Amino acid sequence: MSPNSKPCTLCTTPRDILVRCQTDSTGKWHFVCPGACWRSVSGGEEDARGFEKEFPHYRYGGMWKNRHADGPTSAKKPRKVAERQKERRAGRGEEGKEESGEC
Repeated sequence: MSPNSKPCTLCTTPRDILVRCQTDSTGKWHFVCPGACWRSVSGGEEDARGFEKEFPHYRYGGMWKNRHADGPTSAKKPRKVAERQKERRAGRGEEGKEESGEC
């Protein structure tokens, strides 16, 4: 990790890529690891779609990327993750709502 890395709010591990999000009723923005820490506060969905009852205060605020990190660092979601999320939404019957504009 580079000296400009930020620590995860939950596990305090310094990272070059973090998810910015709100996780509780305080409305404070946190930076969490994009792995297990983020899944524990969002259910693994950027907007916690389908998990509103479990994570009522979750709000996605984008990705933070250390621009000073050595080598290529991407904050883009891997294709396999995007496809897995799309399959889960379709399994919950939310894909059609998204396309038709229903809420």
